[in-house]
Amino acid sequence: MSESNSFFKRSIKSVFSIFLTQTKVSRLERIAEGFVLIEMTGTKLKEAKCIPGSKVQIDVGNLTYRTYTPISVDKKEGKLSFLAYKRNDGPASTWIHSLKVGDTCEVFGPRESLDFSNIEEDAILFGDETSFGIAKVLQNNVKKKSYPFLELNSLVAGKEALVHLGVTGQRLVERSLDGSHLQTIAKEMADLIAEIPDAKIFLTGRASSIQQVRAYLKNSGIPTNRLKVRAYWADGKKGLD
Repeated sequence: MSESNSFFKRSIKSVFSIFLTQTKVSRLERIAEGFVLIEMTGTKLKEAKCIPGSKVQIDVGNLTYRTYTPISVDKKEGKLSFLAYKRNDGPASTWIHSLKVGDTCEVFGPRESLDFSNIEEDAILFGDETSFGIAKVLQNNVKKKSYPFLELNSLVAGKEALVHLGVTGQRLVERSLDGSHLQTIAKEMADLIAEIPDAKIFLTGRASSIQQVRAYLKNSGIPTNRLKVRAYWADGKKGLD
């Protein structure tokens, strides 16, 4: 990191320090290959205002922040937990690999991202490994039923993680090199939307995959204003949320 960039990050941190929560890692559970369930404890979390679907941003080293979905927030105990996925060899994956119980972490949030606090209808979710947390939160809060459609690198690891989380009713498709699996997912989603036209629709995960699924749904006659989008990552870009 250059000296000027380091100074800039320190200055930003100083300005926003009032919003940061000091926590310690209180529990780590590696639930499947690449998936780690992380629990953090901090006194300030007792004051957290967290609606279902909120996000937190974690300093994964050198003032580099990555965004995660709290699966649970215990205000009485001052705890939150989230699922982290080691997607590549970037800063977040390095942090996850080296993380130990007792390590200190700075947390920004929880704060608003998606809002699942009052969904009366069925809900359809598109995503990938980075969407497992939000899939769990959606399932826990939707009044009717949630339908996750997930593209995965490994069906074995993905199924193992989802079973551990208790996420049910999911449609899992392994990624293909040519991306043709996305058309399969999008078609199945469009067919389901035709059966339950009032369903809420959420597109999450990889930016380029969201774009392709969104385009297919639009061409199938589904208005884009019905689609709530959150891109969690994109090839060649850092720190999306």
